[in-house]
Amino acid sequence: MSDNIFHSENNPFRGLDAKRFPDEGKNAKSRLVVTRRREEKTRKDKAFPAENSEKTSNAQRVDDDAGLFLDAVGHVRSLRTKGREVAVKPPLAASPTSAGDIGENDLRKFMEGGLEFALSSTDEYLEGHVVGLEPLIMNKLRAGSFSPEAHLDLHGLNAIQAFESLRGFIRAGWYKGMRTVLVVPGRGRNSPQGMGVLREKLPSWLTQEPFKRVVLAFCTAQSHDGGLGGIYVLLRKYRKKGRICWETMPADADLY
Repeated sequence: MSDNIFHSENNPFRGLDAKRFPDEGKNAKSRLVVTRRREEKTRKDKAFPAENSEKTSNAQRVDDDAGLFLDAVGHVRSLRTKGREVAVKPPLAASPTSAGDIGENDLRKFMEGGLEFALSSTDEYLEGHVVGLEPLIMNKLRAGSFSPEAHLDLHGLNAIQAFESLRGFIRAGWYKGMRTVLVVPGRGRNSPQGMGVLREKLPSWLTQEPFKRVVLAFCTAQSHDGGLGGIYVLLRKYRKKGRICWETMPADADLY
């Protein structure tokens, strides 16, 4: 294309004095450069279609990545305080049974007799707790960190008398909102063969009806609370929901 294109026979402004329009020459050259660049780009596109297609694809991919990034951070706002002052919200997870309470589903299962106790004992020590009880609570009970709010001494009583006394004691303590009580069955030194009959029966009684519905855990007491002759009993928080049949008897032939 010639630089005199604008002075050809088809130029409608050929009769005008160019001196009166000093910028006309500059504008014509600019238009000419743009036109040449467009023509050159068209020739390259026709000569290398694959390369241009790849460039277009790359450009499209860059645009897509940019779009995804903008979608991801579109709702991000700058913090007004330092980042370390923002508390991280912990993920929701099922927590173990606390010292006072269980969820509604567990409560229903418990009232239906569905929850179980984990037991362990030796000649010198015994303990039991509802399956799922938080270990920290059990450790505190073992250490005597929960001060007993009442105590029951079973010395000199036979099995029937001891059970009736225990039932009245646990029932009253639970209704009064007590959480930790002390039961003293004795070590059984004066019993036949030196075996504490009541001490051996207590774990069985506490994990059966009617006590299992109000007992969370129990274990041998610390020395200042009777040692091997005493047992800490951790009670559940009093609830109005559910009915406890206090008249129910555990499976013990000595009680019938």
